[in-house]
Amino acid sequence: MEIEITRVTSKGQVVIPQGIREEAGLREGEKLLVYDLDGTIILKRIKNIDKVKNIDMFEKTFASLWKTAATRGITRKDVAREIEHYRKKKHA
Repeated sequence: MEIEITRVTSKGQVVIPQGIREEAGLREGEKLLVYDLDGTIILKRIKNIDKVKNIDMFEKTFASLWKTAATRGITRKDVAREIEHYRKKKHA
C-alpha cells in the first residue's frame, strides 16, 4: 500500500497523487464516495453504481455507515436536508 500526503485547496478540492491513481487504475470521471467516519475522511471508489440491481448488496456494503448514522441519530431526512442545503449554497 502506497501512502502519500495531499492538501485541500481553497475550493475544497483534493488531488489524489499520481502514484496512487496509477496503482489503483483510477481514471478521470470515476466516482468516489466521500464520508466522515469519526473525523477520518474516507474516499471509496464506486464502480458501476448505475448498474447496481441488488439493493441488498448495496445496503451490506454501506452497513457500517448506516450503523454510525443511526448511533448519531442521523436520519435519511437529515441527509436529504443537508444535500439540499449544500446545493442551494453551491448555486447561490
